[in-house]
Amino acid sequence: MTSTLHWLRNTPLPSWLEQHSHLLDETDALLMSGVALNQLPPESPVELPVYAREQEVATLDTAPPDYVVLKSDEQWVELVLSFQQQMTW
Repeated sequence: MTSTLHWLRNTPLPSWLEQHSHLLDETDALLMSGVALNQLPPESPVELPVYAREQEVATLDTAPPDYVVLKSDEQWVELVLSFQQQMTW
């Protein structure tokens, strides 16, 4: 089973899920940035881990929802390398 880190940048998570949820596997995770990070729903629409970079979150006007796990730059690199493949959306 291949694990994939889906990096959402330009599409809000609920919209992305409407079109691509069939691509998610139980070993996958989501990384939010850009538009996707700014438009997260208050409750997680997925049971998968949802990540964001601390550095990017620090630039937001509001705090991300509680289900978002923040990663430092070093932890972000480790996160990306821990997945067999990454897809940027």
